[in-house]
Amino acid sequence: MGQSNMAGYGCVRPDDPWQPGDFDPLPGVVVLGGQCTLQSALPRGRTRWRAAAHPLHLNQRSASFGLGLPFAARLREEMPDSMIGLVPCAWGGAPIDLLGPGSPLYRNAVHRARLAAKSGVLSGVLWHQGETDAESDTTAPAHAGKLSSLIRQLRTDLAAPELPFLIGDLAGFGDERRKATGIARRETVRRGLCRVAAEDAHAALVESTGLGGIDLVHFGREALIEFGRRYATAFLSRWKPG
Repeated sequence: MGQSNMAGYGCVRPDDPWQPGDFDPLPGVVVLGGQCTLQSALPRGRTRWRAAAHPLHLNQRSASFGLGLPFAARLREEMPDSMIGLVPCAWGGAPIDLLGPGSPLYRNAVHRARLAAKSGVLSGVLWHQGETDAESDTTAPAHAGKLSSLIRQLRTDLAAPELPFLIGDLAGFGDERRKATGIARRETVRRGLCRVAAEDAHAALVESTGLGGIDLVHFGREALIEFGRRYATAFLSRWKPG
């Protein structure tokens, strides 16, 4: 769940190209279709499992190479006999209000997560979002509270009170091209992400330190590979399935 960095923004520029094998399905990993749009919770396309390959999100032209498959690949290294299922629910540019309870994206995510749980164990949520909310003096300070509320409601709706929630930090690059007010808003959101993760016994922060970007907010292909592996390491260190 999240916005463009979770939907996958790598390889959208000529200086961040696709590589051989990027479009190949990852053995042992499947992805659930049926994501909706911002306007309607109704599935677009068939809500069924398919072999997982980039891009995972199919309803957005900007969705390309993301961290979901590198995350799954790292899990497979530790659990080679396991089948990993991914449920893509991110949307590029979405503020948290368009992802939270009551929104089409949220209702669709809950519906598809429940369907996914019928095929296996619902093991956690990967979250990366906050760039859009960091653009306003009003939304930036409110972001952490809304994220905490979203997490609580999602666990309630999925009947999973201890569902792990992995929260990715915003990018640390680009400040040299931002005004002081923009830097301050991003730091407000980033501190909020850290606080939410620290105060939730079933959440963890995934650091973005040292990861490179292709513009002011988006990670490139190589960074997304490393970021996905960091999400997996955070998950495995605390919630590795038995």
